Amino acid sequence: SAARMGVNTDVEASKGKGADVDLLADGFWAYAKKSTDALLFQNWLNVLMLFTPLSFLYVYMDWNQGLIFTFSLLAIAPFAERLSFVTEQLAMHTSDTLGGLLNATFGNVTELIVSLFALQRGMLRIVQVSLLGSILSNLLLVLGCAFFAGGVSFKQQKFNKTSSVVNVGLLMLGVMSLLFPMLLESTHEEIVMGSALTVSRTVSVLLLLTYCCYIYFQLCSHTHLYTEEEDEDDDGEGDDDEEAILGVWGAIFWLAVITVFISLLSEYMVDALEEAAEDWGVPDLFLGTIIIPIVGNAAEHAAAIIFAVKNKMELSLGIAVGSATQIALFVVPMLVVTAWCADIPLSLNFHAFETGTLLITCLLVGFIIQNGESNWMMGVMLVVGYCAVSAGFFVHVDDRTEVRLVREL
Repeated sequence: SAARMGVNTDVEASKGKGADVDLLADGFWAYAKKSTDALLFQNWLNVLMLFTPLSFLYVYMDWNQGLIFTFSLLAIAPFAERLSFVTEQLAMHTSDTLGGLLNATFGNVTELIVSLFALQRGMLRIVQVSLLGSILSNLLLVLGCAFFAGGVSFKQQKFNKTSSVVNVGLLMLGVMSLLFPMLLESTHEEIVMGSALTVSRTVSVLLLLTYCCYIYFQLCSHTHLYTEEEDEDDDGEGDDDEEAILGVWGAIFWLAVITVFISLLSEYMVDALEEAAEDWGVPDLFLGTIIIPIVGNAAEHAAAIIFAVKNKMELSLGIAVGSATQIALFVVPMLVVTAWCADIPLSLNFHAFETGTLLITCLLVGFIIQNGESNWMMGVMLVVGYCAVSAGFFVHVDDRTEVRLVREL
């Protein structure tokens, strides 16, 4: 299997080089015009990019923080969606499984950048709830909409049971890693104060190792679990493939450019979050758990629905569930380890309400996808579940005394 993977990688690399040469056959300016047109002028959501200069202006003039948050939030949405488009262009020069992994990875760039800025500013609860919200959004809203959209087009859709069980098992492992620190601090049964933080850091290292094993499992040893069903559908779907517009190096260039804009807007958004919560009259946890992840997951949302409508459920689940798995096993523990290196007390104790919400969500998703089949009714259940979660976070606030103590630390 590993040998086959090496051969496939060489083949894909040669295809990528050839594709770049073909795209430049008409000259660089023709390529630049075509790629710019595809990136900026073929999606109605790009209109929201007009809020980018407004965000820069309001930050420079130090005007209303609530509007800075709103403008930055709206401006991030098209950049996140274009990030998905560029990633798909890059994925055309890789295998389908690796393409799904790329979509999930770059789809989480927004959440990762927001979390890093929040971590730098000591907003540890925003770091936790924004990542939690991203997992909830992917598992309930994105997957639910994908099941519904695909179920409307097809009476019943099938996907690989084994890969689904593996993903759910990994998600439950992630939930278990959050439960122990939370229970230790809630029951006050630690040997010494701060033991939960030590447990969090130790478990985070183990989760990172587990994620490395998962990548090897997905890309090398058990590739067939993530491509078998898709290969059966390829005969009727060959005409739906998109045209390669950017090429490998063009896609990498635009990934870098878009990431820079997302970084700047994320910084503005994090700085203005608390005052925006006061202006809007909602808890800052609601903005961090529900609003920001919805915008950040725009890329996964669009891609998962498109693949589901095309009956490519392996790719759809790879983006929605795969993205949630990646956050739980890679992004969250990586941030804990990063905070550890900077002597910041970020732990895996997400508090009882948040951890319980994630546990129930993973159980619901596990029950729904365990049979390897989906329909529109399953999508309705997941979306309703997300609405229930949103209602809960709309009225949920932290203990202010606890928040103040964390900030002081």
